Amino acid sequence: MSGVSRACASVLLRSVIRTQTQCLYPAMLGPLSLTPSSGSMMKRCYGSHKGGKKHSSSSSSSSSSSDSDSDRDKKKKKFKKGQRGQSEFWLRKMRTHHVAMDVNRDGFVSWDDFEQIIKRFTETGLLTGDQRHSFEEAVKHVWEEEWGAAGDPYAFIGQEQFITNMEHVINTEELRKKIARPLPYFFQAVDTDGSGEISIEEFKVYFQCLGLSPEVAVAAFQAIDINSDGKLSLKEFVKLGREFFLSEDETRPSKLFWGPLV
Repeated sequence: MSGVSRACASVLLRSVIRTQTQCLYPAMLGPLSLTPSSGSMMKRCYGSHKGGKKHSSSSSSSSSSSDSDSDRDKKKKKFKKGQRGQSEFWLRKMRTHHVAMDVNRDGFVSWDDFEQIIKRFTETGLLTGDQRHSFEEAVKHVWEEEWGAAGDPYAFIGQEQFITNMEHVINTEELRKKIARPLPYFFQAVDTDGSGEISIEEFKVYFQCLGLSPEVAVAAFQAIDINSDGKLSLKEFVKLGREFFLSEDETRPSKLFWGPLV
């Protein structure tokens, strides 16, 4: 090949490479610049707090995968004798509670779900200003201590993670004593006539705030109304609600406190 021919071929080759490079790299880099990770993330925080860790939406999918792994590992796990929260019955109850608290039904419980629950119960208009504040603090305690979010309003808690957290709670005396702290406020928020007792109709409001149907509320109320007097006192309500988390006795009516077992 002559020198001129080689020069022409070199120029042509460089031109082709330049054109391919200009076409290739924008195609590769363009989509990357549009991914959620490089854009602004959705900001979520406690009502009166700012900041905190941010979790991308990919955290949820990775959590889902880890939950599946955790589920398989849990079946192989050997538990210490005398440790609470080991029966399949108790596990079903915890999964039931997770479903009840998953307000948006996305398979995970986040602070958004808890905020919706706070809103629904306070919108009944029966809690005073001080009671609303105490209620919100009690719910925040549940989120941090029982659900294991440790003050993180950006966490997404799957069923198996929740079960692991609750195993720790019921096996830790200090946390066990404080379990289900919002229950008195749930009761006060639906005691529409201020009688200190809730009827089956008021219990329906309680389940409605949790996103559960009136039919399910009737079945649950009839089961937990042990003396069949058609009403529950605050003491009975709180006792049944706490017993749901602490008891592993399948004969206890409290198993239906958060709806039918899943």
